[in-house]
Amino acid sequence: MEEPEEGAAAHQPQRAPKLALSLADFDLIRRLGDGSFAQVVEVRHRATGRVYALKAVDKHLVLRHKQANYIRAERALLDRLAHPGIVRLRFTFQDAASLYLGLDLCPNGELYDQIQRKGQLTLAEARFYASEIVDILAYLLEHQVVHRDLKPENLLLTADSHLRLSDFGSAKDLAAPPPPPCRDGSARGKDLHSGRRSSSLVGSADYVSPETLRNEPVGPETDLWALGCIIYQMLVGKAPFRAASEYLTFERIASGKLRVPPGVDPAAADLIKRLLRPEPAKRLGAGKRGMQELKEHAFFRGVDWQRVREQEPPALALPPPAEMGDENAEGLNWELTSMLSALPIQYSYSDSEPLLYSTQGLAEPALAPGDAALAATA
Repeated sequence: MEEPEEGAAAHQPQRAPKLALSLADFDLIRRLGDGSFAQVVEVRHRATGRVYALKAVDKHLVLRHKQANYIRAERALLDRLAHPGIVRLRFTFQDAASLYLGLDLCPNGELYDQIQRKGQLTLAEARFYASEIVDILAYLLEHQVVHRDLKPENLLLTADSHLRLSDFGSAKDLAAPPPPPCRDGSARGKDLHSGRRSSSLVGSADYVSPETLRNEPVGPETDLWALGCIIYQMLVGKAPFRAASEYLTFERIASGKLRVPPGVDPAAADLIKRLLRPEPAKRLGAGKRGMQELKEHAFFRGVDWQRVREQEPPALALPPPAEMGDENAEGLNWELTSMLSALPIQYSYSDSEPLLYSTQGLAEPALAPGDAALAATA
């Protein structure tokens, strides 16, 4: 399985190949996470020995809940975006039950894990991670993409301990044309591709912006709000508006009342307050000078924005020994194989409907040029 070398060439946009693979071509190592319609598992490609994060999307659930357009949008964005701070889509394949996305593995876990293990991050640690997030958001702004689910759980740590943003299932592509209607003539996924006109409630409660709760237009400012929440959480140890329930958390967010503990560095406290403004247009980074205004804030003094990904990363807090062992491979294989077993409904693949639609058979996806090496092992 040929992959681009590290460096500039590795971050040129390219469509991930659709390969003639099956789950049997991989060893399932451990579960990485679960979502409403998917599971993410660390896998090893048996023929090459390369490891990936394999996202297995349950087609039946996606169709039942009419979420196919979200999956299509995520695939399209992962093909379009190419930045060292964004998880890269390497290949896709599918069977009767599931669509599989082969993603770069980030073996050092989530930023959330580091906050939990350390309790609070130092100012230098928070500055390091915040500067990498700002670098990612500047790239997304340039490409007219709003992530809408920015949170520590979606910020993954690479083997060299730098951040990569994952999970674009809720992202909004402001540059995308409206999708074609469904086969039954109904519109699909209106809120995903309707510019700034809709703010369907997506994202995690702790990081949801006030404009989302008010059902107002959503733009890049909503990611700036989430950035403010993350910086607060790194320095304080908990999200700024967290309450006993989602409802109470939403009430706190809607109230606009923010209290930064007195022990927080003054520059950091000022940055947090300027990011967590209830009015989207008044957030730092949302003005005419955009992200440059944010980069010039005193909190980021000393950051070389031209070499931000070359900074020395903080030392990682390792999990307790009891959490470091792999899950029982035999049990994991059985569980996942059961979950991904063929469903009564069959699906087929075509370029016009690249993910899902009901039919009587399952066609083999075509190989992209240059993938003969992997094809020979499949």
